[in-house]
Amino acid sequence: MSIESTIPSPLDAALKQQLAKIATTIRVLAMDGVQKANSGHPGLPLGCAELGAYLYGHLLRHNPRNPSWMNRDRVILSAGHGSMWLYSCLYLSGFDLTLEDIKNFRQLGSKTPGHPESLVTPGVETTTGPLGQGFGNGVGMALALKMLAKKFNTDEFHLFSSKVYVLAGDGCLMEGVSAEAASLAGHLGLDNLVVFFDSNDVSLDGPIADTNSEDTKMRFRAYNWEVFEVNGHDIDQLDKSVRQALHHQKKPVLIIMKTVIGKGAPTKEGSYMVHGSPLGEEEIRRAKEQLGVPDEAFYVPQSVLSFFQEKLADNSHLENEWLKQFENWSRSFPEKRKEYDLMLTLGLPEDLEVLLTKLPIQAPISGRKASSEVMNALSTFCPNLITGSADLSTSDMTILRKFPIISKDHMGGRNIKFGDREFAMATAATGMSQTKMFLPVIGTFLTFSDYMRNAIRVAALMRAKVIYQFTHDSIFVGEDGPTHQPVEQLASLRAIPHLLVLRPSGTHETKMAWLAALKHTGPTALILSRQNIRDLPQTMVPFSEGLGRGAYCIRSEKRPADYTLIGTGSELPLAMDVADALEQIGKSVRVVSMPSWSLFDEQPDTYKKNLLGPDAGRKISIEAASEFGWHKYIGSDGIAVAVEDFGISAPPSAVAKEFGFTVEIILDRILSS
Repeated sequence: MSIESTIPSPLDAALKQQLAKIATTIRVLAMDGVQKANSGHPGLPLGCAELGAYLYGHLLRHNPRNPSWMNRDRVILSAGHGSMWLYSCLYLSGFDLTLEDIKNFRQLGSKTPGHPESLVTPGVETTTGPLGQGFGNGVGMALALKMLAKKFNTDEFHLFSSKVYVLAGDGCLMEGVSAEAASLAGHLGLDNLVVFFDSNDVSLDGPIADTNSEDTKMRFRAYNWEVFEVNGHDIDQLDKSVRQALHHQKKPVLIIMKTVIGKGAPTKEGSYMVHGSPLGEEEIRRAKEQLGVPDEAFYVPQSVLSFFQEKLADNSHLENEWLKQFENWSRSFPEKRKEYDLMLTLGLPEDLEVLLTKLPIQAPISGRKASSEVMNALSTFCPNLITGSADLSTSDMTILRKFPIISKDHMGGRNIKFGDREFAMATAATGMSQTKMFLPVIGTFLTFSDYMRNAIRVAALMRAKVIYQFTHDSIFVGEDGPTHQPVEQLASLRAIPHLLVLRPSGTHETKMAWLAALKHTGPTALILSRQNIRDLPQTMVPFSEGLGRGAYCIRSEKRPADYTLIGTGSELPLAMDVADALEQIGKSVRVVSMPSWSLFDEQPDTYKKNLLGPDAGRKISIEAASEFGWHKYIGSDGIAVAVEDFGISAPPSAVAKEFGFTVEIILDRILSS
C-alpha cells in the first residue's frame, strides 16, 4: 500500500445513497441499543452517523477480519461515551460483533460495555471514556507509526502508510490533556493524524456557550494544524475536506464538523437532554417514522449488510497486497525484517537475568542513575525500547545516550522530548504501546505522577506495556521542599489494579526491577531515588528468590524474632542499621526487603506466612511515604515509620531528623511503644 492509496476515490451517486442508508442504520442501532439498556449516550451516535458511514463505508483502509493488521488505518473514539456509534460501525463493517452483541449493550459480560475497551471489543483500538485521553492516545499512535515508517519504509516499499483518525467532542477539546497533546502533535508535524471534531455546541450540562467561547479554529492553527470546517451531516462536504486534507498532508488535521446532537430525534435533537439519556419509546417511534424505516427494533436493511459483505473482500485484498509487499521487503532487507520481528515479539535474551546481573554499576549510586544504566544497556538489544520525559530527562535520567532525539524532521531517534506535558506524555505513551511495536519508558518526578494518574489508570485497565520512571521519590529530595516531595503518591499508585509498582534498593534490586517490568503484562512504575543508596550484599540474590517474590528476607534472626523490620528503596539500608542497633541491645531481628506489594501478594500463603507470619515478632515498616496500606502487612499493632504530613524545605539530613528517619529516633520509638 502506497502513501497515495490512503486518499479515497471520489464518491459517486450510488455510493452516496448507500452511505446515507448506513447513516440511518447507525442511528437506528444507537437509539435501540441505548433504549434497550435503559442507559447510554445517544446524542453523539445520532449526530455523527454520517461520519461513521463515511469512515467505515468508504475511507478506512483496514481489514475487519484481521483487526491487528499492522498497516491498518486506526479509528479512536475519544468521546467514548458515544460508544454505540463505534459498536454500530464495527458490527456493520464486519468485525467480530453480532447483532446480539449490540442488543446486549452495557450488560454484564457483553462485548459492548458502556465505554469502549480495547481488551473486550474487536476493532476498538484503545480504551476511552475519560474525555481527551483518546486524543492523546491518537497522537501517540501517529507518532509511533511515523517512527516505524522512518525505520522500515524504503523508496520501493511503504510498509507503514496508514492514518490515525480520532473522533473528539467538545468535552475532549476542553480537557487540558488535548491541548497538551495537540501542541505536541503540531510541533512534531504528525502528518498521519486526522481529528474529527463533533462540534454540536452542546455538552452534558447544557449549551457550550455556558462554558466555552474560544475560537477552536484559530487555536488549532496556532498549534500548527491544518483546519477545515464542514457540515457534519453533508457527506459530500466530509469527503471533500478529507480528500483535500490527505492530499500531500504535511501536518495534523482538524476537521470541525458542525453537527446537531441527537440528529433525527424529533423533539430532542439539539438539546443537552439527548446527550446521556435514552430517547424513550415514543421518540424512537417518531424518529423511525421520519427516517423512513420500519418500526422494528434493531432494524438493519439487507442492502447495508450486503454492501459491507462485499467490502470485506476488498478489505482482505488490501491486506493481502500489503502482505505480498511485506514478503518482498523481507527478502530484500533481511536485517530489517529481523529487527521488525524482534520489536513485535519483544524478543529478550533467554539469559537476560545473567546479563543484567553482570552489568557493572558502581555503588553507592542513586536509583535514577542505576536505572538509567540498566535502560541504556537494554537499549542495545531491545530496538523497541524508546524513552521520553516531561522536560526532565537530565534529572530523571531517561536519555538513551547512543540514540538521537525525535523531531519533526528526524523521526529516527529513540528519545522523545515531551516538554512540560505530563498528562499528554502518559496518554501518548499508551498510544505508542498500542501499536505493539514499542516499549515506551517515560519519566518525571514521582510527585508529578499526579498529573498523569488517570492516564496510568487507563493504561492499567488496558494492560498497556508502559514503564514509568518516577524519580525524586521521597522527602529526601530535601531543599526543593513539600511541593516536590512525594508523600501520598506511592499509596495512590499501589492502589491501581494491574499496575506493577516497584521501589528497589541498590543496584541489584534495580536490575531485577527492570526484569520484573519486562516480564509484567501491563504498566510498571519504577520508584527511584535522587540520592545515592549503598548496596547491601544481602540483596544480591536471584530474581526468583528476591525481587521476583515482592518481599524476601535479607537478614535472619538468631533466635525467635522480637521484631521484623520491613524496608523499601532508600530506607532499606536504614532498616539494616536499626537492626544492628537493636541486636546490640540483645534483640532478635529479622529484616525484609519489600520492593513490591503486588508481587508479594501473588505469593503462596505458606511463603507469606513464613516471611511475615506470627513468628516474625512485632513488625515495623520503614518507608519515607504515607503509611496508608502498610498495616495490611505489619498488623494493627505494627509500627509504621512513615510520613504523615507534607515535607519541608531543608537539607536531606535535616529533613530525615525532622520526620524521624534516623536510627536513634526509630530505635527510641520501637522501644518506647
